[in-house]
Amino acid sequence: MASRRDHGVSLEGAVRGLSTWASRAGHGYDLPNFSIDWEREQVTCPQGKVSVGWKPGRDETDHLRIHSRVSRTDCGSCPARPLCTPAKAARRAVYFHPRDEYEALNAARQRMHDPAWQKQYRVRAGVEGTLSQGVRAFGMRRSRYIGQAKTALQQVLAVVGINAARIVAWLDDRAHAATRVSRFAKLAPLPA
Repeated sequence: MASRRDHGVSLEGAVRGLSTWASRAGHGYDLPNFSIDWEREQVTCPQGKVSVGWKPGRDETDHLRIHSRVSRTDCGSCPARPLCTPAKAARRAVYFHPRDEYEALNAARQRMHDPAWQKQYRVRAGVEGTLSQGVRAFGMRRSRYIGQAKTALQQVLAVVGINAARIVAWLDDRAHAATRVSRFAKLAPLPA
């Protein structure tokens, strides 16, 4: 967002999805189900109840977030409460980015489903693979030497090594390695 505004450059990349209990469970009301009125500083829940609070603040990583909550009386008697929050006594609260960031994130999430964007992103996947290979196989993250000249030489030799390894793999007709999946990710159930 700032790169486009300040420098006229669009940074394209995959955006993490929502990580709330409702999005993980696959049911319930998540942030996209709520309507945000930026001018009035109000949030309307899917059942039509309007929030009673709007409080800008900082999250644990010191990023600006907006906290909005529904009144206890509206939330407590709502028949859709199990879809809104797993809490028994607390009311529903939503946390979201400021308007510019919120709209940019939603636009990026929508763009990820576009076949043209996916085709363009595949090019980046090749670059990411090259960087990963450089870091994992050739130690490009840390310099073994002190001084700019020696560090630059190490980087050039690492690139030569990457090219040589790829030429040998091409000549041997070896298939590209599959994307690495962590041991923790392997424990997750496969989608049906």
